[in-house]
Amino acid sequence: MDQKMMKTLGGIIAGFVVFIFILFMISSCSNTTYTYDKLEAKMMNVAKSYFEANKDDLPKEDKDTKTLALKKMISDGKIEELTELFDNVEVKCDGNVTVTNNNGFYLYTPYLNCGKDYESVYLKDKIIENSLVTEESSDPKYGLYEVGDKYIMKGEVNNNYVKFANQLFRILRINDDGTIRVLQVDGLKQQVWDNRFNPDFNYNGGINEYFYNGLNSRVRDAVENYYNDSAVWKDEDKGYIVKSDLCVGKRSQADVTKDGSTECSKKLNDQTFGLLSVYEIMQASLDANCNNTIAKSCANYNWLSTSEDSLWTVTADAENSQYVYVLYKIPTINNASSYANINVVFNLTDKVVYTGGDGTIDKPYEFK
Repeated sequence: MDQKMMKTLGGIIAGFVVFIFILFMISSCSNTTYTYDKLEAKMMNVAKSYFEANKDDLPKEDKDTKTLALKKMISDGKIEELTELFDNVEVKCDGNVTVTNNNGFYLYTPYLNCGKDYESVYLKDKIIENSLVTEESSDPKYGLYEVGDKYIMKGEVNNNYVKFANQLFRILRINDDGTIRVLQVDGLKQQVWDNRFNPDFNYNGGINEYFYNGLNSRVRDAVENYYNDSAVWKDEDKGYIVKSDLCVGKRSQADVTKDGSTECSKKLNDQTFGLLSVYEIMQASLDANCNNTIAKSCANYNWLSTSEDSLWTVTADAENSQYVYVLYKIPTINNASSYANINVVFNLTDKVVYTGGDGTIDKPYEFK
């Protein structure tokens, strides 16, 4: 074969390789690789662009919502027809993006339902699916108990971890409105509850009022300053945090109530961060002998009793103005001016979409 023919053949082969490469690139970018996750992400981007251009349509009041439907996104030409995206004439999906005003921060949540092929799952529903205790559940019956219109984590559970804002939290309960009450695993170390001058005892032993004569306790100052620390809590994180009432009523050591009636006899409305209440610690125990505030049996079958540190509660002693309850295995009386950790509690919005995890410490629940 002469040199001219070899050059010609080489050119043909090179052209063929380029042709195959182009076909591969087209194929790799074709609609057949489109996924439902990509569609959800595209819905989110379209919704954000829409509300950025139409700020008057954003929800004005706290906890208000507005919705942008997938059908409108398609009819407006912002998203292609589904049959074009998925190269499937039978694909049928409905969905929307909800934008929620949480304390002035906006949370965008996609929901997509494509029948048996795909449906977005909310975190609260996944937790119930994984942990709900029924009569058929195997012993020991640790997990999520339906109590009235709430679901409460009880017993020695180890699958109630959730990851949020690059931190770990543990799920206390699912509230009647679907919001998820969580407790921070690692918080602020060694803080006083209060160290102001107490006129009842004539020294700086602290006053055990979370909010007193229009003034904050030291612990409430610490909690509010922590929420406002932008180095820890980004604006996009705060969009997931829902305001709720914080029960700050005092209780005696002999109090036998577990339903929150004592603590919730006095409330601070519309709070973001708070601390555990004593009744929440008692509710987490499966031991029937956990029958008063300081009963030692409250440490039995109780995941909250496993903390190695002392944690401040928001609950103060009703009989002594300088005493507050800390959690160390059980609720225990402590001087307000002593030191313990601050592990905040708050409510996560019900509008978070589950993405992975089984709730264990190694694989905590995650959401979009």
